[in-house]
Amino acid sequence: MKEHFTEIINSKDLKSISIDLVEKALDNETSQEVIKEVPILKSLVAVKNIYSSYTDRIFIKKAMHVLLELSETSWNERTELVYELGDDDESGAEKILMAIDRLETTRKCKVYGRLCRLKALGKIEYVEDFLRLTKLIQDAYLDDLILVTYFKKYEGEEIYEGEYYPLISLGLIYQEPSEQNPIERVDQYNESSPEFKGGDIKFNYRFSDLGKTLLEHYYHLFPEDKE
Repeated sequence: MKEHFTEIINSKDLKSISIDLVEKALDNETSQEVIKEVPILKSLVAVKNIYSSYTDRIFIKKAMHVLLELSETSWNERTELVYELGDDDESGAEKILMAIDRLETTRKCKVYGRLCRLKALGKIEYVEDFLRLTKLIQDAYLDDLILVTYFKKYEGEEIYEGEYYPLISLGLIYQEPSEQNPIERVDQYNESSPEFKGGDIKFNYRFSDLGKTLLEHYYHLFPEDKE
């Protein structure tokens, strides 16, 4: 599958197809005339013919949802993306395929495709940031991530932890303790009143580096959330 996937991602005809055309090709509803007009479909049909189980077909559709988000990038940009992601252990295409395998919904595939587009366009400079955001998309309940847009006005303040727990658990914000308030002796009105006051520590929250990166690119990943 890696070879066919690489052919598709590097194809100059990627913008010529839609998810409807992908589904027709997978269901054998595409004529030879259409395949001749859109050469990229030959690679897709070849993948389908080799990997024909139901699970394989679902994976192919997931992969195509990712690739279609890249359709507005140039051939050079996609080629550079694959090259940048590669290392001594896996090629860039293999990394993308392994990432897709852990995406359990069509929506996550689309968001991951937009992340790939950002990297291809140079909007995300470092591979490490791309890989961390990939892991975040895989692990998160996506509707929770909009909380980063609400949290930004409370950064550096105390918050109700229950409301922002998803951001805490995903490592997008972290707790920053302030200095302990001084302990002072106070006048006692009676024997049961406290003799001292102070000594408490206030906990404020701030964005982690990953949280800042997500906030910077949030509306590119989730354009539907723009007001």
